[in-house]
Amino acid sequence: MPLIFKDKPKHIFDIGGNTGKFSMQAVGYDPDVKTTIFDLPGQLNMAKANVEKAGFSNRIGFHEINILDVAQKLPKGADAIWMSQFLDCFSEDEIVSILQRCHEALDANGKVYIMETFWDRQRFKTAAFSLQMTSLYFTNIANGNSQMYDSQYLTALSIKQDLKL
Repeated sequence: MPLIFKDKPKHIFDIGGNTGKFSMQAVGYDPDVKTTIFDLPGQLNMAKANVEKAGFSNRIGFHEINILDVAQKLPKGADAIWMSQFLDCFSEDEIVSILQRCHEALDANGKVYIMETFWDRQRFKTAAFSLQMTSLYFTNIANGNSQMYDSQYLTALSIKQDLKL
């Protein structure tokens, strides 16, 4: 949180927010920040229940989106965009599309924060191997195009979009 709040964002978009844990941590960390969770209907319903239970409904909004539908744009006005273990679910073209729409949604000095478990940044060889085998599972069994990217590859995709990660 100190890294994200160093620039004092006022509105954070939580893309693929799932259960809402990040957004709840963010509003708990800074009493002035608001977040919006972007996800599919099932995940948003789960997040809404968690947010209501935690008492943050007045500072966390919800936006239903199928991020793979290139016609669905993100609204403008984000100071920061957060994605955690999200981009590894998609193909290169899908990642580029997501990053383009994130770039369009950011305010002038906004930043995109991407948290991924990069196999090439693991301290132990066994951890790197486990992530690579997870990639094999996703590619062959789960959805056919997910993979655990290495950090240089994903960074290169973000540079194509002129994002400051």
